[in-house]
Amino acid sequence: MTKKRLILITLFFCLCLFKLPAQTSIKTITQLQDTINKILINEHQSSLMLAVVTKDSILFSKGFGFANIDTKLKATGQTLFPMASITKTFTALAIMKLVKQGKLSLYDNLAKIAPEIVFTNKWEKTNPVKIIHLLEHTSGFDDLRFNTFWNNDLNLTELQAIEKCKNSMYCRWQPGERKAYSNIGYNVLGYLIEKLSGSKYEDYLTTEILEPIGMTNSCFITPTQPDSAYANPYEWNGIKFDKLPFLLMYGKGAGALYSCATDMAKFVQFMIKNGNIDNLPTLYSIVEQMEIPESSIPAKSGLKTGYGKGLNVDFLSYKYPFFGHDGASIGFNSRYAYNRELGVGFVICATNTGYYDDILVTYLTQSLQHQKSIPTISVEREVLKSYEGYYQLKSPRFEILDKYLEELFHGYHIEWRGDSLYSYGFKRPDRVILPVTSSIFKKPNNNLPSFLFTTNDEGKKSLDEWGHILKRHRLQKYYFTEFWFWVVWSAEYYFS
Repeated sequence: MTKKRLILITLFFCLCLFKLPAQTSIKTITQLQDTINKILINEHQSSLMLAVVTKDSILFSKGFGFANIDTKLKATGQTLFPMASITKTFTALAIMKLVKQGKLSLYDNLAKIAPEIVFTNKWEKTNPVKIIHLLEHTSGFDDLRFNTFWNNDLNLTELQAIEKCKNSMYCRWQPGERKAYSNIGYNVLGYLIEKLSGSKYEDYLTTEILEPIGMTNSCFITPTQPDSAYANPYEWNGIKFDKLPFLLMYGKGAGALYSCATDMAKFVQFMIKNGNIDNLPTLYSIVEQMEIPESSIPAKSGLKTGYGKGLNVDFLSYKYPFFGHDGASIGFNSRYAYNRELGVGFVICATNTGYYDDILVTYLTQSLQHQKSIPTISVEREVLKSYEGYYQLKSPRFEILDKYLEELFHGYHIEWRGDSLYSYGFKRPDRVILPVTSSIFKKPNNNLPSFLFTTNDEGKKSLDEWGHILKRHRLQKYYFTEFWFWVVWSAEYYFS
């Protein structure tokens, strides 16, 4: 893999994190489309797809910009864009269908169902890896390393793709203890779909999920060269657009889907309807089960805000929360989001969806009052003071690449002042957190709680946020030489 490609990968994944402030109030679909088009041009983005829907109607679905700049081919509602990690929702739907058909259980042990998959779990006898752990990213597996992220061999089977990533397949903690996002878990689920159905992953997903929803344009084929059916990835270099390569991930279950605005509009409606469509009777009411995490310690302790089965909840600082998933690929980011109670949703794929997320959620909720606030309670002073301390992340996504950076920068100081708890940290403003129960807390302007304090058998405190575990520690100091030693060592670890 070239140095330039690695830099591009890092940049595009980082772009997912940025969100821009709200724009001028947008009242009509025409104004919304005009705003989207202006941002596309001003921010030098080559193309995007967008659909906005309600439960019963598609307000619009179309493409913007050019799918191919060289040929001046415009993007349309049928132009295929990479959905990347949105694929995980579809993989989860396929697994849930197999569960409904009695072909497996969410609590089946992975080692028993697929002994041919090699992984390491020193707690396997007492805490085995289960299907639900793969769905909810609580297996403890490391994520893919950069030298096993992009696949140049189109002939690999799903099992061979998993074997290529074997160095990521070890449990770093007891399965079900913590949440850490891991693509390899969904690649394993993709293989299980093949094994249990007797069909290729892409064939089963197409016939059993996509076609019943009405997604007739979508596919799992990554082109090897420019194709008129696909939006080409580009990078703006300050003067012109440079063409980027189409890249395929190892394994299909984590991110292989290509779809278009027309198809994804139908999918978002399917999610809004809780899976209740005539063509998929086995998935009736399945979405509400997928929305709620259940395998992690925070979930079992009552915190239901986090990653469920192939989707999670987001937009907690807005009037209403939205469920969905996002994704990142070379040249594009993707996101779909919906609220079943409101009956609205959207899907977008663009160079940077952060330019549009705020606009779309605000547009869909601007005429609504704020969701009724979750009531808070009074908690005894001694209980609040017992939570004080510095909490350090102990569930990194990438074991080496993230571990020390996260410990340096992803921490919370919890302090008791007056009669309330306050949290602050690196790029985290000082703010009060409000008790919903004696152990579950929410930020003042959030529509759902996201913090949980727990105490283990040894009396040690942990702070759980969205399934991530932060353990109370003495604040450690890292010196300049130690930091650069880690940089050199982790580069060898991930790229060799």
